[in-house]
Amino acid sequence: MKAQTYRLIQSAILMGLGAYLLVKIFSGTLYYYINQRFLWLVALGAMVFLVLAFVAWRRLRTMQQNHQHAHHIHEYDHGHGSGASQWNLIFLAVPLLLGFLVPAKPLDSSALELRGLTTNALLGARAQTSGVQLEAPSDQRTVLDWIRAFNFASDPSIYEGETADLIGFVYHDPRLLENQFLVGRFAVSCCVADAFAIGMIVENLDAASWAGNSWVHVVGKVQVGDLDGQPIPLIVAASIKEIAIPPQPYLFP
Repeated sequence: MKAQTYRLIQSAILMGLGAYLLVKIFSGTLYYYINQRFLWLVALGAMVFLVLAFVAWRRLRTMQQNHQHAHHIHEYDHGHGSGASQWNLIFLAVPLLLGFLVPAKPLDSSALELRGLTTNALLGARAQTSGVQLEAPSDQRTVLDWIRAFNFASDPSIYEGETADLIGFVYHDPRLLENQFLVGRFAVSCCVADAFAIGMIVENLDAASWAGNSWVHVVGKVQVGDLDGQPIPLIVAASIKEIAIPPQPYLFP
């Protein structure tokens, strides 16, 4: 591969990487992969890629315009025309192409086939929330807030009768009754690699009619449920409405 061609492809890939990160940031889909507190790092990375692309492009322009570097270019061809350097470009280009071609999609109930939603996951939420004080009104608490409340309460029955108003995806857990499903969310500490599923039981006569993986807005009164011998909040649903996937589908411990 000629030096000029190598520089051109290198510049294009670096530009593409920077553009890809910016697209994810401004489209809001970056949060499908990482915790929102790392936004500034990704933005910085995008800027670095764009600067490197500009530097590579400037070097290409210099090589084209300055004929006195012809000997240098000849030597560069030998150093960058190897199969190894071409593979380096491929290793960078393939993930970039996949990133643009594969639609962005957050974790949902289909991921539970591998990760599961168990009492161990709920206990994991307890381990990460030591000392947290719940200040949000009951009708403003998320699934994670309710799990925290039950994990820290010496007697979860103190929350019975309170109003829950939350959103999540539908998961039909085989351990539940026919008139129940789990309204779930994924909690993410750093990125989707460490995500764990948490959920609350929803009880309603039409529970079986709700499609798994659909996102719903649930309102109802809280009772104490049970899953694998562990107390878990249960909502006796007065209202269930289907909604679109929220801009931020994850919760953060």
